[in-house]
Amino acid sequence: MAQALRASTRPPGGFAEVTTWELSTSDDLARIRRSLHAELLGRGEEDSAGLGDLQDRVVLVVSELATNALRHGAPPSSVRLLVDDARALVVDVTDAAAGSSPELAAARALGEGGFGMHLAARLADGVGWYTDADLKHVWARFAFDGPDTDARAAAAVPAV
Repeated sequence: MAQALRASTRPPGGFAEVTTWELSTSDDLARIRRSLHAELLGRGEEDSAGLGDLQDRVVLVVSELATNALRHGAPPSSVRLLVDDARALVVDVTDAAAGSSPELAAARALGEGGFGMHLAARLADGVGWYTDADLKHVWARFAFDGPDTDARAAAAVPAV
């Protein structure tokens, strides 16, 4: 059984949009992942080693949230990348299902789906969702110098 999440607040302020990708089909996911990877490399880091596991975490969370938008949301959908001066970024996935809410899987067997929000909460520095006009936004925040995945794996999944 899945449980609906209560609407959250918007992501922290001070972020400026870098780019937006339109999301219509699962074929768009590969293009978005490649473009996001290149965009993260261009965020002032000399090479991917300076990013640690950030690229992998961001791309994985975007893949999960975008897949949820395609599977459970309504078109049109998009993925936005936002950055701030404090060396953090936000990914914001939107769809037109403003009347629905993200769900957390509870008591499901592995492979039955519904664990994307748990995964996003574990890999990001913050996760939430809200509605704005006719759009549902599901977002995740990442600090460029945030904790690594090993530390996150040892921690409990934060409430979303």
